[in-house]
Amino acid sequence: MRILFHFGMTAVLCWTGSTNGAAQTQDQRGGLYTSTQAELGASLYEDQCYSCHGELAAFVPEMAALLADHTFRNRWTGRSLGELFTLIREEMPQDAPGTLSAEETANLLAYIMRGNRFPVGDAPLSDDAEQLHQIPFTP
Repeated sequence: MRILFHFGMTAVLCWTGSTNGAAQTQDQRGGLYTSTQAELGASLYEDQCYSCHGELAAFVPEMAALLADHTFRNRWTGRSLGELFTLIREEMPQDAPGTLSAEETANLLAYIMRGNRFPVGDAPLSDDAEQLHQIPFTP
């Protein structure tokens, strides 16, 4: 996959590897994950992440870093979704790091994206870290 152009909040991406082999394009404004994927991520978040991170938008000082507040967005804005995907996949959950599958990690990332106001799209977020490294975190 490669970024064809990036202008402000818009990144048009192109990659191959669909089941029909045709190139696919996706506009970040059009969404990079599905509603269903974010719902699966929400369920997994409740089971695996909530005890440390709390609600995405709640402020609880004694909890781990929030995943949808300005501090989180400032830390990740401009970095790649692949970096966040890899961090989650390798280091979370804290009590069992590395136990999430690539699909579970993509679902969690979709939920985090929804919590950070990324728009919903028609295609699921990839679970390929290399592809995700080409997409900037730009809520």
